[in-house]
Amino acid sequence: MSYGPLPKRVDPRKLAEREVQLQGSVELKSMPELLSLLVDDEGEVSVELAFALDEQKLRTVTGQAKARVRQQCQRCLEPVEVELEAEFSLAVVLNEEQAKNLPRYYDPLLVEEDVVLASLVEEELILTLPAVAYHEDCSVQLSYGEDEVQQSEADEKPNPFSVLASLKQKR
Repeated sequence: MSYGPLPKRVDPRKLAEREVQLQGSVELKSMPELLSLLVDDEGEVSVELAFALDEQKLRTVTGQAKARVRQQCQRCLEPVEVELEAEFSLAVVLNEEQAKNLPRYYDPLLVEEDVVLASLVEEELILTLPAVAYHEDCSVQLSYGEDEVQQSEADEKPNPFSVLASLKQKR
């Protein structure tokens, strides 16, 4: 097992044949797509990867990634710390046809050349981002659309058929 910074590029096919396990870290600065969804680039991602051959002789990459990142609170617009934890189970495929024939418990990892590990981990972390980030104890309360409802109630005109209702009651 390897510790420390993860290698930048690897060939998952060769690592799976040798059943290599990697454990290390990747800086958030090396993940531009994830950074575009965050407030800052501080921190790093802790990663554990296991390359192996399964019982069907498929080359697999399983692992997990953990990170503490800061997103913008959607209530008060201040930074909020979010704990990300991604677990993944990938099977190495060479083309789309192989990807279609994978068992459901594997996601495809399309490999033509070496794989950039930071990109692989980045994609998995993006999938675990919350849809809406906010502080649990945020004091800002949204009154989204309440003013519009009150305004429309004040502008309501009398129902022209209310006269018919009064005639019905007289009978």
